[in-house]
Amino acid sequence: MIYPRLLVFLAWFFVGGVSMVAQPVGFFPLDQIQPGQEGYGKTVFQGTKVERFGVEILGVLRNVEPKRNMILARLSGKMVEKTGVFAGMSGSPVYLEDQLVGAVAFTFTFITEPIVGITPIHEMINTFSENPRGRAENVRPFSPYHLYEMANLSEIPEGSKPSLSPMDIPLMGQLNLGRLQPIAVPLSLSGFNAGTIKEFASELNLMGWMPAQGMGTPQLGQSDDALFQAGSTISVQLVRGDADVSASGTVTHVSGNKVYAFGHPFLSIGYTDLPLAKASVLTIIPSLMTSQKISATGELIGSVKQDRATGIMGVMGEEPKLVPLGLRLRTSRNELKQFNFELARDRFLTPFLMTLILQNSIIASERSIGDQTLQMKSTISIVGQEDVSFENVISDQLSTPILAAMMAVSPLKFLLNSGFDDIEVEKVNVEITVEERIQQTILEKVWHDRVEVDPGKEINLTFFLRQSSGETIVKKYPVKIPEEMSPGPLKVIIADGISLEALDAQADGGTFIPQNLEQLIEAINNLKRNNRLYIRLVRDRSGAMVEGEDMTNLPPSLLALYSSEKTMGEIRPLSQVVYVEHEIPGIDLVLQGRKEITVRVK
Repeated sequence: MIYPRLLVFLAWFFVGGVSMVAQPVGFFPLDQIQPGQEGYGKTVFQGTKVERFGVEILGVLRNVEPKRNMILARLSGKMVEKTGVFAGMSGSPVYLEDQLVGAVAFTFTFITEPIVGITPIHEMINTFSENPRGRAENVRPFSPYHLYEMANLSEIPEGSKPSLSPMDIPLMGQLNLGRLQPIAVPLSLSGFNAGTIKEFASELNLMGWMPAQGMGTPQLGQSDDALFQAGSTISVQLVRGDADVSASGTVTHVSGNKVYAFGHPFLSIGYTDLPLAKASVLTIIPSLMTSQKISATGELIGSVKQDRATGIMGVMGEEPKLVPLGLRLRTSRNELKQFNFELARDRFLTPFLMTLILQNSIIASERSIGDQTLQMKSTISIVGQEDVSFENVISDQLSTPILAAMMAVSPLKFLLNSGFDDIEVEKVNVEITVEERIQQTILEKVWHDRVEVDPGKEINLTFFLRQSSGETIVKKYPVKIPEEMSPGPLKVIIADGISLEALDAQADGGTFIPQNLEQLIEAINNLKRNNRLYIRLVRDRSGAMVEGEDMTNLPPSLLALYSSEKTMGEIRPLSQVVYVEHEIPGIDLVLQGRKEITVRVK
């Protein structure tokens, strides 16, 4: 089935493409560029009208990076003198003798003259000329406990917020005074709370983005049919729907249905599939530090297929695949709010954008500080697979919204970075319920009515749960000993879900390499919840995990074989056998604590 939007811009591309895309232009040889040469550049200062500015060549910097050169130039012109080098100028084409030289892409910080670094066009084009090769599957070890680590509030210093891991951020370089650095990319965030922008400012800046707050969602007017050419403004649309996140830059070169832009990395994420749209400039905001382009995203025209060191390359007429996200938020005033978004599909970007969206949606209607409990459930639909379901509860006074957002995103992040290439996310649904009170309790003590028990008989357990208010909840639960249980000591472990996962991680390494996507989904769906109490009957006994499956009744000969150096790494030894595990319902409080008792089976 061909989507209606695809039909629209395919019609535009094939019917109107000749009149809307500029004619081919030659490239100026890099070895013929000399200091003092004068030319011109093209960019948009307002609307969609491409205007010229003056360019004076200062020289060529050789080997600024391996096999990379850069042209140093000074810009001039009425508008440039007013704005200087501005965020969103990245990709503006520069010409000598009407031949394309390259893209304005780099500049200095706090400069008094508009001096820029130009990425040579030959290097820019050649970066994208290689044919893609298939990426080998590299399945990563999976540790269920990692999904919970971010929810362990006791490890978070008071007054601090959990940040995204630095390893998650493709760093574009921090502020380097006196050094050429990529021109910032303006990021328009519509439908966002100022608190969200502040919360994520450091991550956005590290990615080379300059967030614009409170700009609303401007729309293009009649100028939407303007000539699409080198110098036009384009937008990489990362989120659309009930919020909009778009990054803008300038087209450097158009060749057939291929579009080259930016002149420096967007995120340097290689092969990708990001929405590419036309854009119109509302204004340039002059600034002593960095002037900034404010633009409006227009119609979708194609997809960004590559993002590399010399810029981005998009293909017009191709519709990108997006990830639909639905959010049902039950507020603390018992009001139901529903949101719908579409997110760019990418292993790094999708989890990051989803965290941004969820955090923003929560604090837009809820408190950021104070007693708060958030119950969340994430359901991920994957083509050809069972749905992935994950539930948890966050209850605290600080950082509750961001913790809930990160927790809701964690299973999707695990899936997208698992190493399996056949994951096609059809949609993601998140349900969040908010209450303005703390709902925490600690497993204080456990009583049991006997120390010896016959197989097939029950022992009665009594739990004492102390709430944050000081009140104590008493729960009783009978546990039946399996009839086939042999005589000897038997451990009874009573714990919350996170403590139990942590215990498994400590005892057996906590990781396994899933043999297929089905195993990984099953592992996530079987994760324990932090608002449930679990009872586990275990004995110390050797076993092994073979190809992702527990095998605890292996004969000594096979155990010896699996423990030998010949099979080391292929098999994960197990030190305990779990005979029975019960989940105690009806508590619905964030639980903490683990107790262990021993009974003797007669």
